[in-house]
Amino acid sequence: MAELIDLMERKKMSTLICARPMEFRWGEWASGPAWLCARSEAVKYESRRLESRRVPGHAHLQWLPNHVKLDGGTHDTVQALFRYRNDEKAMRRVYRLAGLMECVTRGVCPVLRSDLLRRIYQDIMEERNALQVVWRGSVDRFLLPLYLHHGLVERLLTLLKPMENLQELFSLVERETTLQFDVLSSHYVIYVPLGFARLNV
Repeated sequence: MAELIDLMERKKMSTLICARPMEFRWGEWASGPAWLCARSEAVKYESRRLESRRVPGHAHLQWLPNHVKLDGGTHDTVQALFRYRNDEKAMRRVYRLAGLMECVTRGVCPVLRSDLLRRIYQDIMEERNALQVVWRGSVDRFLLPLYLHHGLVERLLTLLKPMENLQELFSLVERETTLQFDVLSSHYVIYVPLGFARLNV
């Protein structure tokens, strides 16, 4: 009986929103940026959080996991991913769109210096309208920041440099954003503020 009660308490205190295709959990703050945590850090954080909640007169945790705040452009990206959290295909389209935005704002290659840039912008606008994704304000980054040991941080922009063919560019963005999405799914947890509860498709 004690085990059953403990299990019910654990479920009630759970922060898990969804485990797949990306793991989203509720943070303990109302608004502001989401956090990106390595899965190992999230496991430690959840363990300490559960322990502290069992203490009478519980106060907020003093210990925080190592994390990256998802602000600027990544704030809008993670909001869009969260809205489509139950639709993996749409989430991957959002992430591909973020990859295209990263290319046209930070990338350098022959395709981006040609008339073909119009075709890229057309694709971006079609996907933005279809997915209803908007990046607001001063935006510097669109793709979520991965830890350096994954070797993917600036790889897309590096591989982009020699691109002279539009279809090759689209294929590169598709391949690299798919890889990054898979790494995020396997190795990271995203904590979101309670205000994200209003975000629905």
